[in-house]
Amino acid sequence: MSNTVVDSLTGMYFTLDDPDGSYGTGQVIRLAAEGVYFVRFDGDDVTLPLELVTIGEMLETTEEEYKLWRFFDTIEERDKWIEWLDEPSKPRVLSLVRPTK
Repeated sequence: MSNTVVDSLTGMYFTLDDPDGSYGTGQVIRLAAEGVYFVRFDGDDVTLPLELVTIGEMLETTEEEYKLWRFFDTIEERDKWIEWLDEPSKPRVLSLVRPTK
C-alpha cells in the first residue's frame, strides 16, 4: 500500500456559490495535509489571507444537489463561466399552436 497523497487541486481556480445567490472566487494554493487545502479568495482591493478548506467542504451540495464549488484549470475558463453565469437569460417564445396545412 502506498502512502502518497494525490494532489490534483493545487493551482486550480474556483467559484463558490453562496446561499444568497452571489458567489466568491479564488484559487487553491497548495495541499496543507491529506484532504485539506490552503485556498485564497479573491479580494477587491487587498490580497486576503489563506484559508483552510477540506475536501468534504469542497464536495458539499445544496438541497437540490447542485455543487457549491466549481473548479477550473485556468482563470480564463473561470472568467468565461462567470460571464455566462452573469449574462441575463434570453427570453424564448414557444408556439403552442400546431401549424395547419
